Amino acid sequence: MRAAFRFRLYPSRKQEVRMLRALEAARKLWNDALGHRKQRWNEKRLPTSYVQQCSILTAQRRADPELAELYAQSAQEVLHRLDKAFKSFFEHRACYPRFKKFRQTGSFTYPQAYNGSVKPDIVRKRLFVSKIGNLRVVFHRPLPRASLLKTCTVSREPNWMWFASLVFEEVVPLQDVILPASAFIRSAKSPIGVDLGLLSLITTSDGARVEHPRFLRKAERRLKYLQSALSNKKKGSKNRFRARQRVASQHSKVRRQRLDFNHKISTKLVREHDFIAFEDLRVRNMIQNAKLAKSIQDAGWGQLVTLTEYKAMMAGSLVVKVPAAYSTKECHHCGTLNKVALSVREFVCSGCGRTLQRDPNAACVVLKRGLAIAGLTTAAKVGQDMPELKPVETRPLLLRTYGGASQVCEAGTICVATDAGSPRVQPREDVTLIL
Repeated sequence: MRAAFRFRLYPSRKQEVRMLRALEAARKLWNDALGHRKQRWNEKRLPTSYVQQCSILTAQRRADPELAELYAQSAQEVLHRLDKAFKSFFEHRACYPRFKKFRQTGSFTYPQAYNGSVKPDIVRKRLFVSKIGNLRVVFHRPLPRASLLKTCTVSREPNWMWFASLVFEEVVPLQDVILPASAFIRSAKSPIGVDLGLLSLITTSDGARVEHPRFLRKAERRLKYLQSALSNKKKGSKNRFRARQRVASQHSKVRRQRLDFNHKISTKLVREHDFIAFEDLRVRNMIQNAKLAKSIQDAGWGQLVTLTEYKAMMAGSLVVKVPAAYSTKECHHCGTLNKVALSVREFVCSGCGRTLQRDPNAACVVLKRGLAIAGLTTAAKVGQDMPELKPVETRPLLLRTYGGASQVCEAGTICVATDAGSPRVQPREDVTLIL
């Protein structure tokens, strides 16, 4: 398992100039390599590989003094990024790679930091970076002692701050061991289901709510003023360049506010619960709705789930994602699917007659499905009249994804609509779990 640490850098004037030159050299190398690939294909219809461009890079570094200021392996990493960008394009996961404009923001990576190119010194509060020097750094977190430093990425944010991201490889117990499902069934002491929403950012199965902070909405007034000032500046002028940086700095502030908020929520969830179930929302499809796209992206659901997953892995807790289909319409007591509009936040179940709050009910349904998927048992009931949960077929719990037309939607069982409007539960056979 790998752990990442991000620290603030305080370079001197000379060191900052060196890092800016390294950023510019990396940008020019990207553009040259991209142009080389396009030229070979347009003229000769020949593909270009990463190995071919690395061999050309060796000769170019001897002839170009600007490129020589960039660390050799960092230059190879730029070509590796370009190669991955083309692979993503051919796999229809990204657009065609584009040329990069001149900016004072960006990053460059030392892929083998353990070979002496990067040396952190906690006592002197310094970080040695090859071709740059000893940088002043604030180590706000202790570094792992028995871990190997793998990579170091030096980046500059739009608010003119420098950061270093250190990635350490830690030794973890053996994983991907195939065990029978019966060997994995255990009790969850404090399970919880989390419903992601827009009115409340999260609603848990125990009734707790966290309001949506809406950082982007609150910053729109300031952004409107800054973007208006940017549009009035002459193109190519220094004033326009400064105005653009002010806009980027404000967006960076919003991003950091959202990240800090999600860090606090995820830490609280992992500390208080040993089993957490989230909805597996298709955010990329949901933002196609023009009326809700800005609010959905401002919520940062994917970031919250990602932070919770890696923190739970380090704490020994379990995080699962469950299908979100009909989670807000199903009654967590009897399992009846109710036909209610999205605007209705409280409804009466047509099966059992109970009055249900939409978000807490959905959180309970998410917890019920998560326990069924993970094959766990719990001493506390999710809701009244909760049926016994059976283990179902699963994939690796932290890496699970679901297809679009899956029928496994009601507590890990196949639901068949009946005349009474309540799903008939058909338990599935016990299978083998891959942990």
